[in-house]
Amino acid sequence: MSWPLLVFLLLLAWLVWDWVLAPLLGAPQTTPWELRSRLDEGEKPYLLDVRTPTEHRWFRLPGAVNRPWPVDPSQLDIPKDMPIVVVCMTGHRSLLAVRRLQKAGFTNVSNLTWGTVAWRLLGNSVEKGEQSDKGK
Repeated sequence: MSWPLLVFLLLLAWLVWDWVLAPLLGAPQTTPWELRSRLDEGEKPYLLDVRTPTEHRWFRLPGAVNRPWPVDPSQLDIPKDMPIVVVCMTGHRSLLAVRRLQKAGFTNVSNLTWGTVAWRLLGNSVEKGEQSDKGK
């Protein structure tokens, strides 16, 4: 298989996951630019980062709380109707976490499309190092 074909197939699989599978699963998507706009307007969704603690220390969305996958919804001490944006590195683990939270009764939860990679590539601010707020 040629390199360009392999890249094309990987991109196609990624897009199918994000734009076909996510809606079929009932997992709402929030693009990085939508989240940036919401934050700029003063909205404060609960940013739930389901990456590993090591990934979270590399860089994270400002204010994101780390609860590694598989996230335990009972550990989230927040209202079930609070806006939650679930974050991972590429938006794929977080999609599964969105479904788990929905099944646990959380009603306003979405997945950050393309994850922290896209967030950072689009020039949005990140934090590095130890998490200052250990979360709730």
